[in-house]
Amino acid sequence: MSSEHWIKVMKGTPNKPVMAEIRRRCSCSKAEAFLAFFELYCYFDDVTADGVIPFFKKLDADERGGLDGLGDALEAVGWMTFQPSGATVIGWEKHNGKSAKARMLNSERQNRFQSKGRS
Repeated sequence: MSSEHWIKVMKGTPNKPVMAEIRRRCSCSKAEAFLAFFELYCYFDDVTADGVIPFFKKLDADERGGLDGLGDALEAVGWMTFQPSGATVIGWEKHNGKSAKARMLNSERQNRFQSKGRS
């Protein structure tokens, strides 16, 4: 499967303390908080290479994630900042920028090559 069809999410993400704080701030379940995060994460992966989303507001985060207060919660836990010009995902480059995607693609190539060598 092409790397364009999946994104990197740590398997422990739903159980992170930061997700518990998002749940508390949005008065929702663990599943609802994780789904809201994942919906936004997929959207951001499609629209930004550097973590900057012009014109994106807290209300947009609430609507896209399907949770009232999600934008406020993401800002409170340090995952996003919102300015009049739009939003910024904190740490996007580290995990999702071009260099991270290049490392992932290189790893895919190496795995395919190693798998062929074992056949």
